[in-house]
Amino acid sequence: MGHGAFPGTGPHRKLAFIESMIEITRPFLVVMGIPAVGMGAVLAAGLLPAPPLLLLGIIAVMFGVSATHAFNDWVDRRRDKTVWENRPIPAGRMPAAFAPVFALIMLAGSLAITATAFGMTAFVVLLVAEVLAAFYCMVLRDAVGYLSLPPIIALFPVGGWAAISPETLFSSWMPWFLAGIVLTWQAAHIMVYMPAHPISIVNGKPRCEKKALFFYPTPKLAAILGAIFSTLLLSEVVFLGVVAELGAIYWILAVPLTALTLAASLRLLASSSDKGRAIVAFNAASMALAFICGGVCLDGMVASYVGTFFGWAVQAAKDASIWVESQAASLNTIAYWVVLVVAALVTIASVGKVMKELSQKEPDAAGQTAGD
Repeated sequence: MGHGAFPGTGPHRKLAFIESMIEITRPFLVVMGIPAVGMGAVLAAGLLPAPPLLLLGIIAVMFGVSATHAFNDWVDRRRDKTVWENRPIPAGRMPAAFAPVFALIMLAGSLAITATAFGMTAFVVLLVAEVLAAFYCMVLRDAVGYLSLPPIIALFPVGGWAAISPETLFSSWMPWFLAGIVLTWQAAHIMVYMPAHPISIVNGKPRCEKKALFFYPTPKLAAILGAIFSTLLLSEVVFLGVVAELGAIYWILAVPLTALTLAASLRLLASSSDKGRAIVAFNAASMALAFICGGVCLDGMVASYVGTFFGWAVQAAKDASIWVESQAASLNTIAYWVVLVVAALVTIASVGKVMKELSQKEPDAAGQTAGD
């Protein structure tokens, strides 16, 4: 998840530039952003929009998260030569100057979709999140520390809520409680991963190489903070299930994975310098967010909106059927010409293959070409 690279360590020879455009967006992390925003949308007041509008929302989220990752890689282009040398820019699969342009194009697309499809409140939330994310990449991460990131990521469900019910964004506590869940998760996610990084010895004491919040924690302190945040996260997840009256789907998905995250963080606490335990805790926390947010989305959508989706799908199918019937003659003509062209191409290819075989000289019994 960190470097976003495809399996293998060698340079990509075929379609390298296209692959690097996908790779630099961190596809797995982009997918994780969708339910984080969707959690706010599903729990917002009012009905969900029609599926085409939801699709626009998913695209807007993917573009926005991808833009941040591409910009982050551009900021880290020199550091990555020694840290993540297989990322597209240090590996030479993408020109460094293209990354910020690519990021700006995706950001513009995300902002345009959000403004036109979901209104200015959601647009402002997205813009603030993107500006803060860029500032984090350039300044906050090194000057303040990695715990300056959670408040930025916490805006994800707030943006989802603002897209569906902007008028209740500041009159309801729910979107901000959802922000608290994501903030707590991100803090736990960061702290349990710190001991997996190289550990320095300063004044005779071990120290993580990354700042937490204006200070460099020891592996033990990082593990303690990870366990505290994981405990708080489990409490929040249970509280959300109760107050939002979420159903069995949520409880089956969200609670076990959050409890597993806590168990992994406590296991790390018992041996804070064990990099293997830190990576296990990090992976458990990574899955926990997807299961928490995904649990909210699935439970809410299945419980309240499946009928709406089926109704829309049936109506769309009826409309498509009417259109096909009205265009039957034109479609028949198009289909006839398509089949005709394909048949002609197959015939030409077959004749060519046979003529090529006929033109080849057969070897005689002695192994020499006949006529030589």
